[in-house]
Formats: sequence, structure tokens, C-alpha cells
Amino acid sequence: LAVAAWMLVRIVPERVALLLWAVPALVLAALLWAESRARSAAAWGLRVAGVVAGLYGVALTAASALGGTDPLAPLAALGARAHALPFHVIKSVADLDRGVAEAKASGRTVLVDFSADWCTSCKEMERYTFTDPAVQAALRNTVLLRADVTRNDADDAALLRRFGIFGPPTIAFYGADGRERSGYRVVGYMKADAFASRTRAAFGSPP
Repeated sequence: LAVAAWMLVRIVPERVALLLWAVPALVLAALLWAESRARSAAAWGLRVAGVVAGLYGVALTAASALGGTDPLAPLAALGARAHALPFHVIKSVADLDRGVAEAKASGRTVLVDFSADWCTSCKEMERYTFTDPAVQAALRNTVLLRADVTRNDADDAALLRRFGIFGPPTIAFYGADGRERSGYRVVGYMKADAFASRTRAAFGSPP
């Protein structure tokens, strides 16, 4: 089961991958618990190992439900969810234009985040950069749009062409006037302090 899970996690979304890792952990827990009842001499050690494996399997399952992606730190999903930014997922160029227009009408800036389930750097941005207090403060009056291009379909391709990019991670900033500050785009992973500075500069710059 562990080998099968290891092979499948390469081709499935990370949230599903956590569930795949949970299966062998829970099966191992059941086997160890059953074995502990048959061998009284080693029962204590087997039961402890079974409980640990079971708790790990439960933690992986819970992390998957909460949007976690890291099998080595499943409980980190609890903190990440509590500090997650409220992104609105867009699917088309029309969604993008509508979101920017609505933000302009209310005098707000816009951040557009290109992401995908298979994008490792996107997950790093989500986990380490977007949860940073300084970054969240810089985005306090900002409409957050996320272009999920996981499916790579026609709508995704149109969004990528609109920005002249090949894929995620790419982040674009729009001023409150509805115009992109193209000179401030972020491509790839950026640490929180640098991203907070880039955000403040982008939103404070003229078109």
C-alpha cells in the first residue's frame, strides 16, 4: 500500500495525496493493534506503535479536509487555515475583468494569483508568504483573485495569454484605478518580507 501511495502521489492533487498516505497508516495501525492481542510479550510496544500510526492517519485525513498539503506536517494545515487569505477563484478572462472593475468601483486594489494544484512554489507562497502578518497588512484593502489553471483548459489558456505568461506561479498587481502595475509582477516563490515590500511599492506606484 505504501508503494502504491508513493507512486500515485506524483500524479494526483496534494490534498488527495494526503488521503493516499493516510490509508497505509490506518491499515498499519489496525494490523499492529491486532498483532498486539496475539503476542502478549510485545503487546505494549505494538499497541503504542499502532496508536501512533492511527493518530498519524487521522491527522492526514483531517489535514486533507482542511486543505493541507504536507504529509510530514499535517497539523500545520490548522494554523494555515486560520491565517489563510480570502481569495476568490476566477476561471475566465470575463471573471478577471469583472473582478477588476468591481474593485475599481469601490476604490480597492487587486492582486491576481496564478496557481495550480501541481505548483510547488504556489504552495510555498500559500504556506509561508500569504500567512505573514506584514503581507496580510499590505493586502488589507485589496481584492484577492486566484486564477486556478490546474485543468489547463481553454479558459486557463486564455487567462495565461492575457498576461503573456506560461504558467504559475505568477502574481500581478492592479492599482485602484483598474490598471495593472506590470513592472511589479512576481514570478516564482518570494519570501514574505520581500513580497510585502513589493506589494506596498506596487500599490503606491503610478500607472
